[in-house]
Amino acid sequence: MNINHDNEKTQFKKLFKQQGLDQFNNRFKVLEIFLKTDEHITIKQLTEQLNNEGNSFDENFVASTMQLLCKYGFATKVEFNNNNVAKFEHRHLGLHHDHMICTKCGKIIEFRDEKLENNQSKMAQAYGFHMLQHKMEIYGICAECLKQRNFILSLDQIKQGEKVIVLSFEGGHNISERLASMGIKKGSTIEILSSQFGGQIVAAVDESRFVIGRGMATKVMVQSIDELETSTLNNIKKASGLKKNDLSHVKEGQECIISRVSGEPKLRRRLLEMGINRGTKIYVEKYAPLRDPIEIIVKGSHISLRVEEAGHISVEDVKDTQNHD
Repeated sequence: MNINHDNEKTQFKKLFKQQGLDQFNNRFKVLEIFLKTDEHITIKQLTEQLNNEGNSFDENFVASTMQLLCKYGFATKVEFNNNNVAKFEHRHLGLHHDHMICTKCGKIIEFRDEKLENNQSKMAQAYGFHMLQHKMEIYGICAECLKQRNFILSLDQIKQGEKVIVLSFEGGHNISERLASMGIKKGSTIEILSSQFGGQIVAAVDESRFVIGRGMATKVMVQSIDELETSTLNNIKKASGLKKNDLSHVKEGQECIISRVSGEPKLRRRLLEMGINRGTKIYVEKYAPLRDPIEIIVKGSHISLRVEEAGHISVEDVKDTQNHD
């Protein structure tokens, strides 16, 4: 924002002298350099800028001064979720703004939208809520990073909050089977819920959460859904053979009718021997905590199936049921 800061400097002199604060001249130098910065700045960065202009301040003094600037309304301390490092920005009275934060490079974009501000006030009034203050933080990827980004990445490189589609697996058939048991198939849509705890990633496929180690995640090649056109996305899902009408997508407490049993001859024969054949009604009783195996009821018998096996059972007439006899 291109703003004349003379008013802030005048008020600073008045307030700080009234309060009898120490080291006025040095603190005023901190204010002057801070007001010259257009970006959100850390204590370390501000200290470096001050000392590059011939001063000799340590970070503790700069931090205490910025604390005073926040206290008297000249600055605002902000901590965005992408790095948890405290930064400071100018606080211009009557000029509220919000932020867009790039999760890749950390760039912060300030924006103000009058319609958005008015809608927030109207929403608060509609609920009888007295709004004292608010802030909006939009996390995503800036235009510059999108241009530089590789289109195909491994799952361990995906940031929290992103949604991706699975393109392929590396590591052979065993890896594919292990991932399939977690509900991860080619064409699956995955949302990253958390990637900050040790070597594990918490994610979701459809309505099921799962935990995957980073080593395994490197074997899953994905692409951001935002980077795919709708036609391309549909083609990937079609090519992968992913179906929303197979048993692995039926929820707990739902009934369905088997329309087709596919797969390799050995698997198909085993399923048929369990009474899983065309026209038979299936009730999905429950999923295991990590969604594998599935517990179903077929003709009064309780049967456990792996998710991969359930993916070979096409179903129809899926419906919710409160009770199952």
